[in-house]
Amino acid sequence: MASPIDGKKIVFTGKMESGEREELVAEATALGADVDTAVSGHTDLLVCGVQTAHNAQSTKLRKAQEIGVTVLDEAAYLELIAG
Repeated sequence: MASPIDGKKIVFTGKMESGEREELVAEATALGADVDTAVSGHTDLLVCGVQTAHNAQSTKLRKAQEIGVTVLDEAAYLELIAG
């Protein structure tokens, strides 16, 4: 069964509570996601760490909202990949 993020372009931003961002990137890659460092028109999902979720100054968050990228906080992302 394919993961819910298989084939999706994902960007992580901010400090994560569940571990280091690099660990989440590695897990997302293992689940078939294409992880990038910048939000673009090709981005499917922006995952925001705890500090970014409440930071209106976040460039990645603002751009994602402007172009209609789905934005999830870390808890929602972890729930998504847990299936």
